[in-house]
Amino acid sequence: MRVIGYMRVSTREQGDSGLGLEAQEATIRREVAHRRWDLVDLRQDVSSGKSMRRRSELGRTLRDLRDGRADALVVAKLDRLSRSVLDFAAVMETASSEGWSVVVIDLGVDTTTTNG
Repeated sequence: MRVIGYMRVSTREQGDSGLGLEAQEATIRREVAHRRWDLVDLRQDVSSGKSMRRRSELGRTLRDLRDGRADALVVAKLDRLSRSVLDFAAVMETASSEGWSVVVIDLGVDTTTTNG
């Protein structure tokens, strides 16, 4: 399975320190290796705020998933993908309608499986 990992930190200081991004990346890489998936790319947004519309790398990632460049989106923690239940529901609906999967490691959300 080809996957794209997505990471986000809320402030420029977190981005500059790399600490939040490094932890997210390590979690994603560990899960991908464990499952023997192909990590197509790792993407990150820094100082993005709450709105999903202001995240250029997330937008690019969602377009690539829609266009079949990967089969799943993998995030370490739900709040790195979405701070809003409505936004997360929209991502899940988009994934379902476009035929790609979502994996949220910290919550055990995994739509690559029937138990997802």
